[in-house]
Amino acid sequence: MNKITLPLSCLSLLISSQVLAVEHDLDNAGEVNKFVTTDVFPQKALMKKQRAIKLNEELAVESTITPICPTLATGSLYTLSNSQPGESICYHFEITERSKTTALLVGQSTETDVNLSVLRHNPDDTFTAIGTSANVGNLDEAVFALTEPGHYYWFMEVIDSDGSPFNFGAAVTANLDAFEYNDTEALATILPDQQIGLTGNMDSIYDIDYYQFTAVNGQDLSIILTDATSSDEYIIEKNENGWVPLTVNEHHIVSNLSENQKINLRVRANTALPANPANNYKLNIASIVTSFSNQVIKGENGVTRIPYTTLNYVGPYLTTQAYNKLNWSLVLLDSAGAPIKGASANFYLIKNSDDAGSLTAHQAISDVNGQISGQINLTSCDANVKGILHTEHSLGYKNTWESDVEVGLWRIEIPTNEGFDEDGYPYTIGIGGDSVPYVYFGHICDQTLISSEPS
Repeated sequence: MNKITLPLSCLSLLISSQVLAVEHDLDNAGEVNKFVTTDVFPQKALMKKQRAIKLNEELAVESTITPICPTLATGSLYTLSNSQPGESICYHFEITERSKTTALLVGQSTETDVNLSVLRHNPDDTFTAIGTSANVGNLDEAVFALTEPGHYYWFMEVIDSDGSPFNFGAAVTANLDAFEYNDTEALATILPDQQIGLTGNMDSIYDIDYYQFTAVNGQDLSIILTDATSSDEYIIEKNENGWVPLTVNEHHIVSNLSENQKINLRVRANTALPANPANNYKLNIASIVTSFSNQVIKGENGVTRIPYTTLNYVGPYLTTQAYNKLNWSLVLLDSAGAPIKGASANFYLIKNSDDAGSLTAHQAISDVNGQISGQINLTSCDANVKGILHTEHSLGYKNTWESDVEVGLWRIEIPTNEGFDEDGYPYTIGIGGDSVPYVYFGHICDQTLISSEPS
């Protein structure tokens, strides 16, 4: 009896899944008649000359494929009995849209050992192994694969068997997130060296998303997986010479890292609950902002400033002054003193210090150099202090000005990404704190030159 053989060129595509027990939610569809292949998969196609085929021509050929094994539906669990050592058993299934397929072989007796592969039937009648599982003994087998529309086979090689029944099937989902290619650690999504936030889902209880982040500067990091639905359907783990679970919806600080140290994470489904692909998780990996530099907060060039000492103003010193535009910039730094890309800073402005309701928030994100910059158009000006007299010395003249000003306040808050304090507020650094929460700002509404005399 011949067995289906796999081309050597396919071996690099095989993925062995070391699974002790595979959970599934497939409905049992009953027993199927055993179909043992008596011939190898057609080898004549492997001898064909290579030729260029347009995509639409290729799809047309594929639509004429005749399955060489009986066809079964996905989404069900089938029972197979009376297998014998050395047999090769196969069944066909079809995928009609790009999807993720999890093929399973479960429930083997202690005397049974069957390996499972998933093969694709190509348009030219060749076959490609897209995954295989060959666990020791009667351990469950599972093959996880992204499947394009086409024709596929469960291919089962019986190593040992006492004839007892076992089950096989395939779960298919088309609700894919952006990270469906990262279901093994070797295929982990490589994350960029910046503060990163991403969204994924679990399309089945077998889904696992692997991620890798490199702490280029050896900087301190914060990791949080957010489950907005609080459904407990996600598990996040960090590889510390073994997968260690992290608490969902909590910030986890990673410190004492070396330069270029890799952080390996994975998000997997809680197999105790049914997967809901419509729900999403959010994973944030962030360099902790510990300091900032090069801060500049000022109005336009050429502002005739109201000095600390004036002739008739007794209010607070207006540290920042502007006519129509307020510019702010700074550089955000990590624990190693290196710039952080993708971090945020918030500029809070109260136009009128007598009206806390006039507060507006402006957010900016740091670039590759850690640089934050923003410009605020001040729009209308409603003076709450009028007739401020002040002098200026310029080009040998003493100029006396009268200014009407809207006195306001500003502060900068930079989330450190370390989590939240006991009151539920995020930890921040910036300009403005408990002792001096705001910096005074003067929006100059109007200036009149009263006199100009040689000095």
